[in-house]
Amino acid sequence: MTRQIASRLAPLFLCAALAAGMAAPAINAKTEVAECEVPADLQVVSAGLPRLAAKLRARQPVVIVAIGGASTKGAAAGAPELAYPHRLQVALAHVYPDVPFKVVNKGVPRQSAQQMFERFPSDVFAEDPVLVIWEAGIVDAVRGFEIDDFAGAMQQGIEELKNRAIDIVLMDMQFSRSTATVINFERYLNTLHRVGDLNQVYVFPRFAMMRYWSEQNVFNFDEVAADERAKLAAKVYDCIGRRMAHSLRIGIQ
Repeated sequence: MTRQIASRLAPLFLCAALAAGMAAPAINAKTEVAECEVPADLQVVSAGLPRLAAKLRARQPVVIVAIGGASTKGAAAGAPELAYPHRLQVALAHVYPDVPFKVVNKGVPRQSAQQMFERFPSDVFAEDPVLVIWEAGIVDAVRGFEIDDFAGAMQQGIEELKNRAIDIVLMDMQFSRSTATVINFERYLNTLHRVGDLNQVYVFPRFAMMRYWSEQNVFNFDEVAADERAKLAAKVYDCIGRRMAHSLRIGIQ
C-alpha cells in the first residue's frame, strides 16, 4: 500500500478493521426514526427463508449464526452487544416476542471467504442454526484475491449449507467514499450478487444501503474524529441489524 493510499485510509480504520479495510462510519445529526430508512427497492427480498418461517410459525427457538469479518464482530463499535448480530437479535425479539432468538456472532477479522468457509464445521454447524448470515468479500477485495477463488469459496459454502437444510442470507461489504476510491470493491460486489442469484440466495445490500445513507447525509462515513468513531459506528451497526430484521420478515412471508 502506498503512503498516499495509507494516509487516505488511516482515519477510516479501527482496531481489527484495519486489515479488513473497513471504514469506521460517522453519523450526521438526524432524527432516530429517519436514520435507518432506505428506499423500498433496497429492501426487495427475492428468495424465501422457508425453514426460518416454519420455526416462527411453530414458535420454536430460532438460532441464527452470523459469520463474517471485523464488521460482523463489531470491532469498530468496541463491544459485542453493539455489533449488528446482537442488534438483529434485539430487533427480532421485539417483532416476535413469543419466539426465543439467539444470534451467534462468529465474526473473525482479517479472513477471506475461503477462511470463513473453513470455519463452518466448528463455528456454524456446531451451533445447529436454522439460518446463516454470511458477510464476505471485504478482505478478498482488499488483498486482491482472484475472483474465481472468491466465487468458488462462496459456492462451496452455499452448497454445504443447502445440503444441511440451512437457510442462507449473504451480506455484501460496507461502503465509504474514501475506501471506494482506493479499493476495487465492484468486481467482488458483483460476483457476490451473481453467486447469490445463481443459487437463489438473498444478498442483503449493505453496500447500497450505506451508500444511500452517505449520499443523503444521514451518515457521513468520512473524516470522523477519532473519539467519535466507536459511538457512531455503533449507530450504523444498529441500523444494519434493524434493516436485516426487516428483510428477514419479508423473506418469511
